Amino acid sequence: MTAEDSAWVAVRSVDDFAALRTGRPDSPCRWWPEIGPTVNADSFSFTHRARRLGPITVLDIDFHDDVWVNGGDIRPHYHVTVPIARSSAVGAGRRSIVSKPGSVGVYRPEGRAGICRYTGRMLAVMIDRQAVEDALAGALGRCVSSQIDCQPVMVTRHQAVRSWITMVSLFAEQLFEPGSPLQQPAVGLPFAESLVHGLLLATDHSYRAALEAKAAEPEPLAVRAAIDVIEAEADQPLTVSVLAERSYVSVRTLQQAFSDHLGVTPMAYLREVRLSRAHQMLLESDPGALPWPRSPTAGGSRTSEGSRPRTALVTASLPRKRCAAAHKGIAQARPSAQPYCLSLGARNPVRRRVTEGASP
Repeated sequence: MTAEDSAWVAVRSVDDFAALRTGRPDSPCRWWPEIGPTVNADSFSFTHRARRLGPITVLDIDFHDDVWVNGGDIRPHYHVTVPIARSSAVGAGRRSIVSKPGSVGVYRPEGRAGICRYTGRMLAVMIDRQAVEDALAGALGRCVSSQIDCQPVMVTRHQAVRSWITMVSLFAEQLFEPGSPLQQPAVGLPFAESLVHGLLLATDHSYRAALEAKAAEPEPLAVRAAIDVIEAEADQPLTVSVLAERSYVSVRTLQQAFSDHLGVTPMAYLREVRLSRAHQMLLESDPGALPWPRSPTAGGSRTSEGSRPRTALVTASLPRKRCAAAHKGIAQARPSAQPYCLSLGARNPVRRRVTEGASP
């Protein structure tokens, strides 16, 4: 990494920001939300720097004026915003990264996202959706067929949250440090992977208890054999009888083994695999060229997330390899009324609201 890579870039107007969003496809920060002044267009400026390592993009941004942020409805990542305090121990031209106490926002890939008002410095940690859901599937040993239902706020009084923020702060500091060993793949990529797994243990979601539970014993050979058949022939008209026959056990034995080790039936597992591949096919192809009707009422009512099938298929991102993790073993709380942080610098304290799923 060169000194230029870690340099701060100034944005001095709304027009500057519009050019930044549309004119730098090679920028480390490949995704930008809409950002605008809360007062008038003449009061809009910020500085920023961005770096990417593995599946993680870190955006270090310092808003000089009050801004609003609109992250839209769909994003390609899970997003955590960490308010940054100004440090008195700042060296020549350098700004250290010290998080502020309180709470940080956690934003899922799907769902409306925005911040009504914010001033000051913020660290935006964006982790590719596929990387997060692959990590969860690998840890659980089974498919993850929809976005993770992360709660919108992580409170820093919890030790797991504080530890993860400490890891992120160190990661960001070294990411922007020229000549840091973190730039070497042998050092940086394992660190990035640790951040992904750490986020799954720091934020609240419905899989948290399973992640913290004792690892289950490996599934019996019959389950593995059936999974092999499902993974290889998901497009074939498989039945539970066929799966049992090819696994060399009875139907009842196979059903009981799936229930004991996976918590689902063989056919339910098959449906999950087919759904995940349909998701990926839709993402990789022209939706207008699909070979089946896309009526929102066709083929079933609603998905497990409450979305109609068409919506769920278009917006989900679940690559096929997530289900392969099964070979190794197989509510959302309301945020506080006004989750906020104090504005930075010499300005008066400013509360900023965080709506569910927001993202700068």
